Amino acid sequence: MMSPWGEVTFSYGISEYRSTNEFPSNDKYKIEDYGFLQVISTGTHPGDDSNQDEISSSGPWVNNGQWFEANLNGDEFSDLIYVGNSIGTREYVPEDLMITFINDGNGHFQIAPELFPDNTFPCVQGGTNWLNTDSNDSRKKCGNQQDYTTGKIVADFNGDGISDYYDTSILYLSNQGVLENKSLTNLPDLFFQEGHGQIFVHDATHGDLDGDGDLDIFTPIFDSTQAGYLFGGEKDTCSVCNETIPFTALINDGSGYFSPNHNFPNFEWLEVDYDNHGVNIDKLWPTTATIADFDNDGFGDVAFGWFNPRIAALYGFSENSSGAVYLNNGSNDWTQRGFIELPSNYFGANGNANDMEAFDFDGDGYIDIILASTIHDPYYESRTIQFFKNINGQGFSDVTEEKYPDYLTYADGNPFSNYWIGQGKLKIVDYDHDGDLDVVDSVTRTYVLLNNGDYFDFYDNFVDADDDRILWPIEIDGKYHYDFIGSNVDCKADSCTTNFFQVLDPINQDLLKNFLYKGDVYSDHMNLSLNRYGQVRKASRKNQFIYQNYENLFIFGYNANTRNNFNIFSGTSKGIVSGSFVGLAKNINKIRLGFIYSDNYSKTSDEVRLFGNSFAAIEFKTASTFLERSVVISNLKLNFGISYDKVFIDEFRESGSFQNIYFDSADETSQDLFVDIKYLFNFFGLNGSVDLSSSKRKFFSPMDLKSKENFIFFTRPKKNYFNGEINFFRGPFFLSINHIEGQSPLYKLGFKIQSNYLY
Repeated sequence: MMSPWGEVTFSYGISEYRSTNEFPSNDKYKIEDYGFLQVISTGTHPGDDSNQDEISSSGPWVNNGQWFEANLNGDEFSDLIYVGNSIGTREYVPEDLMITFINDGNGHFQIAPELFPDNTFPCVQGGTNWLNTDSNDSRKKCGNQQDYTTGKIVADFNGDGISDYYDTSILYLSNQGVLENKSLTNLPDLFFQEGHGQIFVHDATHGDLDGDGDLDIFTPIFDSTQAGYLFGGEKDTCSVCNETIPFTALINDGSGYFSPNHNFPNFEWLEVDYDNHGVNIDKLWPTTATIADFDNDGFGDVAFGWFNPRIAALYGFSENSSGAVYLNNGSNDWTQRGFIELPSNYFGANGNANDMEAFDFDGDGYIDIILASTIHDPYYESRTIQFFKNINGQGFSDVTEEKYPDYLTYADGNPFSNYWIGQGKLKIVDYDHDGDLDVVDSVTRTYVLLNNGDYFDFYDNFVDADDDRILWPIEIDGKYHYDFIGSNVDCKADSCTTNFFQVLDPINQDLLKNFLYKGDVYSDHMNLSLNRYGQVRKASRKNQFIYQNYENLFIFGYNANTRNNFNIFSGTSKGIVSGSFVGLAKNINKIRLGFIYSDNYSKTSDEVRLFGNSFAAIEFKTASTFLERSVVISNLKLNFGISYDKVFIDEFRESGSFQNIYFDSADETSQDLFVDIKYLFNFFGLNGSVDLSSSKRKFFSPMDLKSKENFIFFTRPKKNYFNGEINFFRGPFFLSINHIEGQSPLYKLGFKIQSNYLY
């Protein structure tokens, strides 16, 4: 491109690979795919002081952009639309492109020029002078809007299930998998009249205004015709006069063709003396708006948020009113039913509505409003979000303190950097995928308001590659919490490089769960011990020796049978859990009563990513009281019963992780229902047996482990166990197949000399 000061080049590509380990991360988010889009701008500008509140210094253009979640191919994964934004001078604005990306389903994005005719990404902003409109081409390819807008919309306007794109004077509709420019054919002519000049809209919104089920658009245009022209394009006899361009609704016919509707209030210019500093010409106007059916009559209403609440009272509103809702009369006229006023702007006369959204945040069936505001002085340096409750479609009440306790977080500016905090974009999404709606505020310190039912919690534990933490919410992988797209800008004397990246949590929820449930490794060992001593109970019924050897599980003991069907047994165990046990039992007819006590020791290790490997030596005791009954039917022997078990855990220390954790002593009580089945068979000359054991455990108290600092580590102890063994015998030779819960199958082939120790 050629600017008044020389050539300007924008190069789009992909950066060199950089590892995630080079960037900040935390226990929730990390940076992935750094530089999946890289934009390099080369060339300089002289700066801009046309707006004294937004002065830019001379130097290279800085490229940034907005990112939008989209469905561009009809699958279940979120695709991306990028719209560039070149920051420099308004005297010349380079051409900014719209670029599309397709989600490959594995959390990465592939650039997709095939979604446009001729495989060419279109210019959708800039390519003009925003200060001088004398030689403006109102039908230029980059659109006829003036200045940067937050009114860019990605939505399905033609009802084919694929996302379309709208901005002031620009419309791209999907057609057979391709996004086609339908601006000049499907938008009203008011956007392209030479006498209207470049159109300025700070914000735009979409929703169903006329109740026909498709998406309409509302544009609160803040602009006037060129001198000597009337609205509509006709010349005025007064060569220096101009006329206000009215607020406009774009009514969709369902196919993406929009007709204009101007049935909205018109606010005239007034002479205003601010603080006795002389007369100014000003008028009340909305910098943001939202569409919803606020009175539940089936028709879309429009809420305005005022740029300048300090003059709201001059137009019949309360002092420092933050905005108003205009109701649809059922015939798409928003001037006939008056207005419902919104409460005062939090910042009062210094307030400036920046963005607003509508949703039912309290679940009462009426759509409520949230309003993000900044301040005029110091310019855009503060921000807060107000919650306005809809009172049965008849009024609104400010419930900010109740619904958003942290609303003052940025009310006095941005304590983290010198960046403005006032400019941002709200998005209503289910951030944590828990079924309710949360609020994401994309500002220079992006944060989320998490819906907890009664109120919204402030959350901002995100990461970025620089101090400017503007993050755009995009659900990239469909897992856990929402992901984001961030950016990093690095400028030299005559160029700037912007790298875009993912702020992703592909496994981070797992990391958190692994940490919170690190007690599982300890509870698993303790419950493994209980299951093992269930085998002791089983083996001690008749066998003289108690024996089990299975991979890393080993038990050996001796059973002494005494008179009167009374027996005492003891032994030792090795493997994952080492210890010793002693028990006694007595048979009364077909009922057997018993008790087993054990003293155990276990060394454990646990690996949690980002937290490191941890090690602990734990000591615990178990006490089990059981009752079982035996039933014999031909070759089938059935034992079933109940056991009451207690585990006593001594204090222990875990070390090796990011910090040592000291655990308090604890105990756990459980009930175990068990059944043992043994069946003898003869099959084609082979003798054999099937031996099955199953149990179902109920815990009376959670075995959650508590540290000395009273932090709770949860456990999810296993409740069901199944062990099985099948044996084939022919003479001294045998084949045995064993299964023990949590272990791989074990196959044994051999011969036995003596087998009276087997059970």
